Amino acid sequence: MDSVIPRKRILYVDCLRILSIIAVIMLHYTAELLTTSNDFNSASWWISNFFNSISRFAVPVFFMISGAMILRTEIGSYRAFFKKRVVPLLISLISWSFIYGLYNQYFILKSKMGAFEFLLDFGYRLLTDRNYVHLWFLYAIIAIYLTVPLVSKFLKSCSESDLRYYLLLWFIVNIAYRLVYDSVERLTGMQLSIPILNIPFFMGYLGYFILGYYLYHFDLPLKAKNILFNMGILSFFIAPVATYFVSVHSGVLDEMFYGNYSITTFFMAAGMFVYFKEKEDAMSAKVNHKLQMLIGSVSKASFSVYLIHLLIELIVSGGTEFQATVLEAALHLAVNISLIFIISYVTVKILNLNKAATYILFGGRG
Repeated sequence: MDSVIPRKRILYVDCLRILSIIAVIMLHYTAELLTTSNDFNSASWWISNFFNSISRFAVPVFFMISGAMILRTEIGSYRAFFKKRVVPLLISLISWSFIYGLYNQYFILKSKMGAFEFLLDFGYRLLTDRNYVHLWFLYAIIAIYLTVPLVSKFLKSCSESDLRYYLLLWFIVNIAYRLVYDSVERLTGMQLSIPILNIPFFMGYLGYFILGYYLYHFDLPLKAKNILFNMGILSFFIAPVATYFVSVHSGVLDEMFYGNYSITTFFMAAGMFVYFKEKEDAMSAKVNHKLQMLIGSVSKASFSVYLIHLLIELIVSGGTEFQATVLEAALHLAVNISLIFIISYVTVKILNLNKAATYILFGGRG
Protein backbone atom coordinates (compact mmCIF):
# COMPACT_ATOMS: atom_id res chain seq x y z
CA MET A 1 0.00 0.00 0.00
CA ASP A 2 1.06 3.61 -0.50
CA SER A 3 0.92 5.84 2.52
CA VAL A 4 1.25 9.56 3.02
CA ILE A 5 3.11 11.05 5.93
CA PRO A 6 0.35 12.41 8.21
CA ARG A 7 0.25 16.21 8.29
CA LYS A 8 -2.22 18.96 8.96
CA ARG A 9 -3.28 21.05 6.00
CA ILE A 10 -0.51 23.24 4.65
CA LEU A 11 -1.88 26.76 4.44
CA TYR A 12 0.54 28.14 1.88
CA VAL A 13 -0.14 25.20 -0.46
CA ASP A 14 -3.89 25.76 -0.10
CA CYS A 15 -3.45 29.47 -0.88
CA LEU A 16 -1.33 28.69 -3.94
CA ARG A 17 -3.98 26.27 -5.22
CA ILE A 18 -6.73 28.88 -4.85
CA LEU A 19 -4.70 31.63 -6.50
CA SER A 20 -3.76 29.25 -9.31
CA ILE A 21 -7.31 28.15 -10.08
CA ILE A 22 -8.46 31.79 -10.14
CA ALA A 23 -5.54 32.54 -12.46
CA VAL A 24 -6.52 29.65 -14.76
CA ILE A 25 -10.07 31.00 -15.01
CA MET A 26 -8.63 34.44 -15.73
CA LEU A 27 -6.32 33.33 -18.52
CA HIS A 28 -9.05 31.24 -20.18
CA TYR A 29 -11.55 34.08 -19.94
CA THR A 30 -9.18 36.67 -21.43
CA ALA A 31 -7.97 34.35 -24.21
CA GLU A 32 -10.98 34.99 -26.47
CA LEU A 33 -10.26 38.68 -27.01
CA LEU A 34 -6.51 38.19 -27.30
CA THR A 35 -6.88 35.56 -30.03
CA THR A 36 -9.58 37.38 -32.02
CA SER A 37 -8.39 40.99 -31.90
CA ASN A 38 -5.12 42.49 -33.12
CA ASP A 39 -5.96 45.97 -31.85
CA PHE A 40 -2.92 46.07 -29.58
CA ASN A 41 -3.52 49.64 -28.47
CA SER A 42 -7.12 49.21 -27.29
CA ALA A 43 -7.93 49.29 -23.58
CA SER A 44 -9.66 45.90 -23.79
CA TRP A 45 -6.63 44.25 -25.39
CA TRP A 46 -4.27 45.72 -22.81
CA ILE A 47 -6.46 44.70 -19.87
CA SER A 48 -6.79 41.18 -21.26
CA ASN A 49 -3.08 40.99 -22.02
CA PHE A 50 -2.12 42.22 -18.56
CA PHE A 51 -4.30 39.79 -16.64
CA ASN A 52 -3.53 36.90 -18.98
CA SER A 53 0.21 37.55 -18.62
CA ILE A 54 0.21 37.68 -14.82
CA SER A 55 -1.90 34.52 -14.64
CA ARG A 56 0.68 32.38 -16.40
CA PHE A 57 2.20 31.12 -13.16
CA ALA A 58 -0.87 28.94 -12.58
CA VAL A 59 -0.10 25.78 -14.54
CA PRO A 60 3.55 25.49 -13.42
CA VAL A 61 2.45 26.06 -9.81
CA PHE A 62 -0.12 23.25 -10.14
CA PHE A 63 2.64 20.90 -11.33
CA MET A 64 4.90 22.10 -8.50
CA ILE A 65 2.20 21.52 -5.87
CA SER A 66 1.53 18.06 -7.30
CA GLY A 67 5.22 17.23 -7.07
CA ALA A 68 5.50 18.57 -3.53
CA MET A 69 2.47 16.59 -2.33
CA ILE A 70 2.54 13.35 -4.31
CA LEU A 71 6.25 12.71 -3.84
CA ARG A 72 5.68 12.60 -0.06
CA THR A 73 3.98 9.29 -0.76
CA GLU A 74 5.73 6.09 0.20
CA ILE A 75 4.88 3.62 -2.55
CA GLY A 76 4.81 -0.04 -1.60
CA SER A 77 2.46 -1.35 -4.29
CA TYR A 78 2.24 -0.22 -7.90
CA ARG A 79 -1.32 -1.47 -8.13
CA ALA A 80 -2.47 0.43 -5.03
CA PHE A 81 -0.76 3.61 -6.23
CA PHE A 82 -2.33 3.50 -9.68
CA LYS A 83 -5.74 2.70 -8.24
CA LYS A 84 -5.59 5.62 -5.82
CA ARG A 85 -3.81 8.22 -7.94
CA VAL A 86 -4.15 7.44 -11.66
CA VAL A 87 -7.59 5.84 -11.98
CA PRO A 88 -9.46 8.89 -10.54
CA LEU A 89 -7.72 11.10 -13.11
CA LEU A 90 -8.63 8.71 -15.94
CA ILE A 91 -12.27 8.68 -14.81
CA SER A 92 -12.34 12.48 -14.71
CA LEU A 93 -10.68 12.72 -18.12
CA ILE A 94 -13.21 10.38 -19.76
CA SER A 95 -16.24 11.97 -18.05
CA TRP A 96 -15.35 15.58 -18.82
CA SER A 97 -14.15 14.81 -22.33
CA PHE A 98 -17.60 13.29 -22.92
CA ILE A 99 -19.43 16.26 -21.35
CA TYR A 100 -17.47 18.89 -23.26
CA GLY A 101 -17.72 16.81 -26.42
CA LEU A 102 -21.52 16.70 -26.13
CA TYR A 103 -21.75 20.42 -25.40
CA ASN A 104 -19.45 21.34 -28.25
CA GLN A 105 -21.17 19.15 -30.85
CA TYR A 106 -24.80 19.75 -30.01
CA PHE A 107 -24.93 23.19 -28.34
CA ILE A 108 -22.09 25.11 -29.97
CA LEU A 109 -21.76 23.50 -33.41
CA LYS A 110 -25.48 22.53 -33.54
CA SER A 111 -24.40 19.21 -35.01
CA LYS A 112 -26.85 16.58 -36.32
CA MET A 113 -24.32 13.83 -35.68
CA GLY A 114 -25.85 10.50 -34.70
CA ALA A 115 -25.03 8.69 -31.46
CA PHE A 116 -22.75 6.04 -33.01
CA GLU A 117 -20.90 8.62 -35.11
CA PHE A 118 -20.51 10.82 -32.03
CA LEU A 119 -19.04 7.95 -30.00
CA LEU A 120 -16.51 7.19 -32.74
CA ASP A 121 -15.58 10.86 -32.96
CA PHE A 122 -15.42 11.09 -29.16
CA GLY A 123 -13.13 8.06 -28.93
CA TYR A 124 -10.75 9.53 -31.51
CA ARG A 125 -10.69 12.92 -29.78
CA LEU A 126 -10.20 11.31 -26.37
CA LEU A 127 -7.25 9.30 -27.65
CA THR A 128 -5.61 12.30 -29.35
CA ASP A 129 -6.40 15.02 -26.77
CA ARG A 130 -8.77 16.97 -29.02
CA ASN A 131 -11.88 17.18 -26.87
CA TYR A 132 -11.49 20.48 -25.04
CA VAL A 133 -8.74 22.98 -24.55
CA HIS A 134 -8.02 22.69 -20.82
CA LEU A 135 -8.15 18.91 -20.53
CA TRP A 136 -4.57 18.66 -21.82
CA PHE A 137 -3.48 19.09 -18.20
CA LEU A 138 -4.99 15.72 -17.27
CA TYR A 139 -3.02 13.97 -20.02
CA ALA A 140 0.17 15.65 -18.79
CA ILE A 141 -0.36 14.93 -15.10
CA ILE A 142 -1.41 11.31 -15.76
CA ALA A 143 1.77 10.80 -17.79
CA ILE A 144 3.86 12.17 -14.91
CA TYR A 145 1.98 10.10 -12.33
CA LEU A 146 2.87 6.97 -14.32
CA THR A 147 6.52 7.76 -13.62
CA VAL A 148 6.09 8.58 -9.92
CA PRO A 149 6.84 5.08 -8.51
CA LEU A 150 10.28 5.25 -10.14
CA VAL A 151 10.90 9.01 -9.87
CA SER A 152 10.08 8.88 -6.14
CA LYS A 153 12.80 6.30 -5.54
CA PHE A 154 15.24 8.31 -7.63
CA LEU A 155 14.58 11.50 -5.66
CA LYS A 156 14.88 9.83 -2.28
CA SER A 157 18.32 8.56 -3.24
CA CYS A 158 19.46 12.05 -4.30
CA SER A 159 21.23 14.56 -2.12
CA GLU A 160 20.25 18.22 -2.20
CA SER A 161 23.20 18.97 -4.50
CA ASP A 162 22.06 16.19 -6.85
CA LEU A 163 18.61 17.77 -7.09
CA ARG A 164 20.13 21.21 -7.68
CA TYR A 165 22.18 19.77 -10.54
CA TYR A 166 19.07 18.18 -12.06
CA LEU A 167 17.09 21.44 -11.77
CA LEU A 168 19.94 23.53 -13.18
CA LEU A 169 20.24 21.29 -16.23
CA TRP A 170 16.45 21.20 -16.64
CA PHE A 171 16.40 25.02 -16.47
CA ILE A 172 19.08 25.28 -19.18
CA VAL A 173 17.35 22.77 -21.47
CA ASN A 174 13.78 24.03 -21.05
CA ILE A 175 13.84 27.66 -19.95
CA ALA A 176 17.12 29.27 -21.04
CA TYR A 177 17.33 27.41 -24.37
CA ARG A 178 13.68 28.24 -25.10
CA LEU A 179 14.38 31.94 -24.56
CA VAL A 180 17.39 31.86 -26.89
CA TYR A 181 15.54 29.80 -29.50
CA ASP A 182 12.48 32.09 -29.52
CA SER A 183 14.60 35.25 -29.58
CA VAL A 184 16.73 34.07 -32.51
CA GLU A 185 13.66 32.95 -34.46
CA ARG A 186 11.89 36.29 -34.04
CA LEU A 187 14.96 38.41 -34.77
CA THR A 188 16.36 36.46 -37.72
CA GLY A 189 13.63 34.07 -38.87
CA MET A 190 16.06 31.19 -38.32
CA GLN A 191 15.46 28.20 -36.07
CA LEU A 192 18.37 27.50 -33.75
CA SER A 193 18.73 23.79 -33.05
CA ILE A 194 21.27 22.54 -30.50
CA PRO A 195 21.05 18.70 -30.52
CA ILE A 196 23.20 18.31 -27.41
CA LEU A 197 20.39 19.91 -25.36
CA ASN A 198 17.90 17.23 -26.40
CA ILE A 199 18.24 15.34 -23.11
CA PRO A 200 15.35 13.00 -22.14
CA PHE A 201 14.35 13.09 -18.46
CA PHE A 202 15.55 16.69 -18.31
CA MET A 203 12.71 17.92 -20.52
CA GLY A 204 9.06 18.76 -19.99
CA TYR A 205 6.77 19.27 -17.01
CA LEU A 206 8.59 16.70 -14.88
CA GLY A 207 11.05 19.50 -14.07
CA TYR A 208 8.32 21.63 -12.48
CA PHE A 209 7.12 18.53 -10.64
CA ILE A 210 10.58 17.94 -9.16
CA LEU A 211 11.09 21.67 -8.54
CA GLY A 212 7.98 21.64 -6.33
CA TYR A 213 9.36 18.66 -4.40
CA TYR A 214 12.71 20.40 -3.96
CA LEU A 215 11.31 23.76 -2.83
CA TYR A 216 8.93 22.01 -0.43
CA HIS A 217 11.59 19.86 1.22
CA PHE A 218 14.66 22.09 1.16
CA ASP A 219 15.27 25.60 2.38
CA LEU A 220 17.06 27.80 -0.14
CA PRO A 221 19.90 30.14 0.83
CA LEU A 222 18.70 33.69 1.46
CA LYS A 223 20.42 34.98 -1.67
CA ALA A 224 18.68 32.40 -3.86
CA LYS A 225 15.31 33.23 -2.29
CA ASN A 226 15.81 36.93 -2.96
CA ILE A 227 16.80 36.26 -6.57
CA LEU A 228 13.72 34.11 -7.23
CA PHE A 229 11.41 36.54 -5.46
CA ASN A 230 12.77 39.67 -7.16
CA MET A 231 12.87 38.02 -10.59
CA GLY A 232 9.30 36.88 -10.01
CA ILE A 233 8.17 40.44 -9.25
CA LEU A 234 9.98 41.77 -12.32
CA SER A 235 8.44 39.05 -14.48
CA PHE A 236 4.90 40.12 -13.53
CA PHE A 237 5.69 43.52 -15.06
CA ILE A 238 7.87 42.35 -17.95
CA ALA A 239 5.52 39.67 -19.34
CA PRO A 240 2.63 41.95 -20.49
CA VAL A 241 4.98 44.63 -21.88
CA ALA A 242 7.16 42.09 -23.68
CA THR A 243 4.05 40.39 -25.07
CA TYR A 244 2.89 43.72 -26.48
CA PHE A 245 6.16 44.37 -28.31
CA VAL A 246 6.58 40.88 -29.78
CA SER A 247 2.90 40.90 -30.83
CA VAL A 248 3.27 44.26 -32.56
CA HIS A 249 6.36 42.89 -34.32
CA SER A 250 4.49 39.74 -35.41
CA GLY A 251 1.23 41.49 -36.30
CA VAL A 252 -0.76 38.92 -34.31
CA LEU A 253 -0.72 37.78 -30.69
CA ASP A 254 2.72 36.33 -30.01
CA GLU A 255 2.71 33.95 -27.04
CA MET A 256 6.47 33.87 -26.53
CA PHE A 257 6.09 35.12 -22.94
CA TYR A 258 2.84 33.22 -22.31
CA GLY A 259 4.37 29.74 -22.55
CA ASN A 260 4.78 27.50 -19.53
CA TYR A 261 8.51 27.35 -20.25
CA SER A 262 9.00 31.08 -20.84
CA ILE A 263 11.56 32.78 -18.62
CA THR A 264 8.92 35.09 -17.09
CA THR A 265 6.49 32.25 -16.37
CA PHE A 266 9.22 30.24 -14.66
CA PHE A 267 10.25 33.08 -12.34
CA MET A 268 6.63 34.02 -11.56
CA ALA A 269 5.86 30.44 -10.54
CA ALA A 270 9.06 29.76 -8.59
CA GLY A 271 8.97 33.19 -6.94
CA MET A 272 5.37 32.72 -5.80
CA PHE A 273 6.07 29.27 -4.38
CA VAL A 274 9.08 30.52 -2.42
CA TYR A 275 7.23 33.62 -1.20
CA PHE A 276 4.18 31.76 0.11
CA LYS A 277 6.31 29.07 1.72
CA GLU A 278 8.18 31.79 3.61
CA LYS A 279 4.86 33.27 4.78
CA GLU A 280 3.44 29.98 6.10
CA ASP A 281 4.00 30.69 9.79
CA ALA A 282 2.89 34.32 9.54
CA MET A 283 -0.30 33.37 7.67
CA SER A 284 -1.10 30.53 10.08
CA ALA A 285 -0.81 32.94 13.03
CA LYS A 286 -3.16 35.50 11.45
CA VAL A 287 -5.80 33.27 9.88
CA ASN A 288 -8.43 31.98 12.29
CA HIS A 289 -9.73 28.41 12.30
CA LYS A 290 -12.97 29.12 10.39
CA LEU A 291 -11.12 30.91 7.60
CA GLN A 292 -8.57 28.10 7.42
CA MET A 293 -11.46 25.65 7.04
CA LEU A 294 -12.89 27.71 4.18
CA ILE A 295 -9.49 28.00 2.49
CA GLY A 296 -9.04 24.24 2.85
CA SER A 297 -12.47 23.58 1.36
CA VAL A 298 -11.84 25.79 -1.67
CA SER A 299 -8.37 24.32 -2.12
CA LYS A 300 -9.68 20.74 -2.07
CA ALA A 301 -12.25 21.70 -4.71
CA SER A 302 -9.68 23.33 -7.01
CA PHE A 303 -9.21 20.25 -9.22
CA SER A 304 -12.97 19.90 -9.68
CA VAL A 305 -13.32 23.63 -10.33
CA TYR A 306 -10.62 23.31 -12.99
CA LEU A 307 -12.64 20.63 -14.75
CA ILE A 308 -15.99 22.42 -14.65
CA HIS A 309 -15.09 26.11 -14.97
CA LEU A 310 -15.04 26.34 -18.78
CA LEU A 311 -18.51 24.80 -18.98
CA ILE A 312 -19.73 27.41 -16.48
CA GLU A 313 -18.01 30.13 -18.50
CA LEU A 314 -19.72 28.98 -21.70
CA ILE A 315 -23.10 28.97 -20.01
CA VAL A 316 -23.15 32.07 -17.81
CA SER A 317 -20.64 34.66 -18.97
CA GLY A 318 -20.14 36.98 -21.90
CA GLY A 319 -16.79 37.78 -23.48
CA THR A 320 -14.82 40.93 -22.86
CA GLU A 321 -16.12 43.93 -24.78
CA PHE A 322 -13.84 44.77 -27.72
CA GLN A 323 -14.56 48.49 -27.41
CA ALA A 324 -14.38 49.52 -23.77
CA THR A 325 -12.51 51.87 -21.48
CA VAL A 326 -9.86 50.56 -19.11
CA LEU A 327 -12.28 50.80 -16.17
CA GLU A 328 -15.13 49.11 -18.07
CA ALA A 329 -12.88 46.28 -19.28
CA ALA A 330 -11.39 45.74 -15.80
CA LEU A 331 -14.78 45.73 -14.06
CA HIS A 332 -16.27 43.42 -16.69
CA LEU A 333 -13.38 41.01 -16.24
CA ALA A 334 -13.50 41.12 -12.42
CA VAL A 335 -17.25 40.51 -12.29
CA ASN A 336 -17.17 37.60 -14.75
CA ILE A 337 -14.13 35.92 -13.20
CA SER A 338 -15.78 36.14 -9.78
CA LEU A 339 -19.06 34.72 -11.09
CA ILE A 340 -17.37 31.82 -12.86
CA PHE A 341 -15.28 30.97 -9.80
CA ILE A 342 -18.14 31.20 -7.29
CA ILE A 343 -20.66 29.31 -9.44
CA SER A 344 -18.06 26.63 -10.24
CA TYR A 345 -17.18 26.16 -6.56
CA VAL A 346 -20.82 26.05 -5.40
CA THR A 347 -21.73 23.62 -8.19
CA VAL A 348 -18.84 21.35 -7.21
CA LYS A 349 -19.88 21.36 -3.56
CA ILE A 350 -23.46 20.49 -4.50
CA LEU A 351 -22.29 17.66 -6.77
CA ASN A 352 -20.05 16.39 -3.95
CA LEU A 353 -23.16 15.75 -1.87
CA ASN A 354 -23.78 12.74 -4.10
CA LYS A 355 -21.10 10.03 -3.93
CA ALA A 356 -21.95 8.62 -7.35
CA ALA A 357 -21.67 12.05 -9.00
CA THR A 358 -18.40 12.73 -7.17
CA TYR A 359 -16.97 9.43 -8.38
CA ILE A 360 -18.16 9.70 -11.99
CA LEU A 361 -17.27 13.36 -12.47
CA PHE A 362 -14.24 13.82 -10.23
CA GLY A 363 -12.92 10.30 -9.68
CA GLY A 364 -14.13 10.39 -6.08
CA ARG A 365 -12.17 13.55 -5.25
CA GLY A 366 -13.88 16.40 -3.41
